[in-house]
Amino acid sequence: MVRLGRGPGTGGAAGAAALALVVLLFWMAITRSFGLGPKILLGATVVLAVFWGVQHWSSIVAATRGRGARLGTHSVAFVLLVLGILIMVNYVAARHNWRHDLTESKRFSLSDQTRNVVRGLEEDVTIIAFIDPQRSSPELTDRLREYNMLSPRLKLETYDPVTDRSKVEEYNVMSHDTLIIKSGEREERVIGGGEEQITSAILAVSTGEKTRICFLTGHGERSITDTGPRGLGNIKASLENQQYEVEELNLATQSEPQVPGDCAVLVIAGPSEPIREKELDAIEAYAGQGGSLFVALEPTGPDLGDLLEPYGIEPLPGTVYDPERGFFGNADFPVIADYTEHQITQRLAEIGVAFATTRAFEVVDPMMDQDPMAPDMPPGQNMRARPLLKTSPNAWVESTPGMAASRDPGETSGSLNVAVLYDAGMVEPDPYGMTPPETDDSGTRMVIVGDADMMTDEVLSYGVYGNLYFTLNSLNWLVANEKLVSIPPKTDMPHYLTMNDRQLKFVWAFVVGIVPLLIAAAGVFVWWRRR
Repeated sequence: MVRLGRGPGTGGAAGAAALALVVLLFWMAITRSFGLGPKILLGATVVLAVFWGVQHWSSIVAATRGRGARLGTHSVAFVLLVLGILIMVNYVAARHNWRHDLTESKRFSLSDQTRNVVRGLEEDVTIIAFIDPQRSSPELTDRLREYNMLSPRLKLETYDPVTDRSKVEEYNVMSHDTLIIKSGEREERVIGGGEEQITSAILAVSTGEKTRICFLTGHGERSITDTGPRGLGNIKASLENQQYEVEELNLATQSEPQVPGDCAVLVIAGPSEPIREKELDAIEAYAGQGGSLFVALEPTGPDLGDLLEPYGIEPLPGTVYDPERGFFGNADFPVIADYTEHQITQRLAEIGVAFATTRAFEVVDPMMDQDPMAPDMPPGQNMRARPLLKTSPNAWVESTPGMAASRDPGETSGSLNVAVLYDAGMVEPDPYGMTPPETDDSGTRMVIVGDADMMTDEVLSYGVYGNLYFTLNSLNWLVANEKLVSIPPKTDMPHYLTMNDRQLKFVWAFVVGIVPLLIAAAGVFVWWRRR
């Protein structure tokens, strides 16, 4: 067996080198820096190790020729191979991320909205995040990492607001969890780091402009400035988070009423008083020139038939009752049963939409008026007005709503349209070979719903989150901002079981009658067997 010799003074060199190395490792682990002290220790370790190696060179050479050295070499090679494989796996995993969110609402995954925005970036965007390791939420760090993996155009810089004081002063940061989103000269600041805020800020700096949405006022409409239960505070906040410029518009204050040309969408949210003729003319002119309208009516308010009927949409008088799909048994508060396939309604069936005291609409097919030779032919597909949301087939339009409302002969019934849309660019081949209507090149888009209260803070507080998402999706579609027409970021949502009157009676009878009888019968049977 070959032993490494021990020359005079060399044992102390080996011990000193080992001690210097241990001190170096502890120093760097504690300070996490490589300053002057660690550099001196590293140099001393190298010098002492070289000195020891020179003194024992012959012994080292002799030791490498033995059987033990060969086995040791094989072991070292195997360890290096395993480490190399682990390093390659981690390298590939870092560049090609894969993960699967098992939660029902996908609350730990970025939404399709975010993926569309970030993956569609045409300019570099930098997120400068000030994260305090002691106080910031780990969810924010994970969320930013997810953003960073979506696109090579998105850069992430992270600083500690406690130690990186120069960066804090440069960006005038006042608190932790502050995000600075930059692209060129454009900059947005986000506090808190919610997904909707981050995505909206990225959209703002990448586009460089804000789209204007106008809410008509002056006729008793639901207001974005109303902080009460009938206000639209949640709608306004969500639109501003998506970087829209939200304003009220009172046409009555203009000598010659005119909807501004930079108004991307005009929202008419449940007027309780008739809209004056000059104002209505201005709205009709705006729509005829390619403007987009979001109209929410109320059963007790004006139906705006003069505005809607030229587009094949006829409001029906009365209130919709749907006992089969009433929200917590309220027949005049129908939960939507049928969602027409469209960008606006994608995945809304998973969440649910409910309308309180809503109107219904008849969608008029212009093909039927143009071809009197075929009065019984099914409606063609050249219609630009289409249903979006429908009730169950057991619904009807109640002309005299009240506590004892019931379906009467002559009242419109069946699966009723409570939300419809009009798209001037929607022309599809007609399966019956009939002549399509004249092309509408205006670009007009409309979404019409029979209930304005479905957008209010009071109704949204019931947990009907689908109403908020439907409204936002509709406005994004009207703006033609397809990147944002998707389900907004996920939240923990309550789940409701909606039952009709017959189902409620069955559950009551089962719990109160059948279950106690079964328990009693089981007790009698056991007593009989043991007597």
